[in-house]
Amino acid sequence: MNKGNEENGRPLIMDLGSTTWRVLVTLIGLKTFIGPRDLARHMDLSSPSVALYHLEKLIELELLEKSVHGEYKIHPKADIGFLDNFLFIKEKIIPRTVFYAVFFTGIFVFYMFTVSFSFGVHNVFALVLGTLGCSFLWAEVYRIWHGFV
Repeated sequence: MNKGNEENGRPLIMDLGSTTWRVLVTLIGLKTFIGPRDLARHMDLSSPSVALYHLEKLIELELLEKSVHGEYKIHPKADIGFLDNFLFIKEKIIPRTVFYAVFFTGIFVFYMFTVSFSFGVHNVFALVLGTLGCSFLWAEVYRIWHGFV
């Protein structure tokens, strides 16, 4: 399988255009074979030939496999391991970091509303640590989401 682009050291998948990327994410979410006509209809592409162009592009990169009936599916040996940090719900891609950020922010907010605040060293430490931790997690969510989605 293609491990990466030799020219810049990045994974080959990072050089996909936005429509090809959307096609790939859609196919990952569908987890089943789909033909160009159905894909074009599903993604609201202008024509089945546009869908076929992007599907063939992904075939060349060895990310898809084609059935004898002319339908396409993610290749079982496709090098998309870096997408393990994402959840695919239908055709939506969600970074796993979102769940960590929501969980720790919830705990921090719960702490802030249940503990009476004083300027003791423990409360100030918890406030600073909670604020910084949640801020870093949400910044990472933002960076990941806008880098891939």
